[in-house]
Amino acid sequence: MERKTKTVFQLDSPFTQIQWPEINPEQQDTILELLCSILSPIGQHRLKYAEPSKGKRDKKRKRKEAKLAEVPLDTSTPPVPDISSFVVVGLNSIVRHLESSSKASKPEQARDYVIEVTKADELTEAKIPETTNSDAKPQPSTHLSAIFVPGSSQPSILNAHLPQLIATASKENQDLPATRLVQLPKDCDARLCEALGLSRVSFIGLLEGAPHSKALVELVRKSVLEIEVPWIQEAKKGKYLPVNINATETLAPPVKEKEKKTS
Repeated sequence: MERKTKTVFQLDSPFTQIQWPEINPEQQDTILELLCSILSPIGQHRLKYAEPSKGKRDKKRKRKEAKLAEVPLDTSTPPVPDISSFVVVGLNSIVRHLESSSKASKPEQARDYVIEVTKADELTEAKIPETTNSDAKPQPSTHLSAIFVPGSSQPSILNAHLPQLIATASKENQDLPATRLVQLPKDCDARLCEALGLSRVSFIGLLEGAPHSKALVELVRKSVLEIEVPWIQEAKKGKYLPVNINATETLAPPVKEKEKKTS
């Protein structure tokens, strides 16, 4: 049975596609080791002191029992490690963080952003008195040093927007090196889950100035190139670019005998 050929047309963007930065496999392993060593205090703290959630009813029941017994609940646990406030976990959380930085990097909107932050700071200062404690924890920066993505952790359609979002968000802090997008080795999810004490980990963001991260950040900036977005410069030219039309020759599905008789 002969099969007829047909042409399938697909529309594609005329702008240059963004490529994810490549990295040497040996450097991937080294970066993974350094990252897990930095995150391990978080997992150890969760393993020792964080109880698995059993729902709101269980918490209400414990509070009610403690109230009836007139015994205060024992909530004294050691503080979380300092690194916890410098780590952003999850694609949604990272995207929201990048969107906020990208919005602030726009010249016409930066002033509004500064005004909002100033007002928030004034409210905070009015409620919380100033302290001069020399042992105060370092405050995390809003700039992400790097974003780590396990190989093949999610379909590409879910994270295809990350490179251009990282490129625009990095413009908020132009005095700092741009955020690096780092692809980790495949099947490293189990190690990251163990380091963070979570059942599932996909994306991890590390903020600038994280404790004990100097060696990791230096290696990442040396091994991974900055993200380039060529289409931003192409769009600034104001030149019309026609839509790319891709034509692919393929074989049409065979027609069944019953369909031929009915037709």
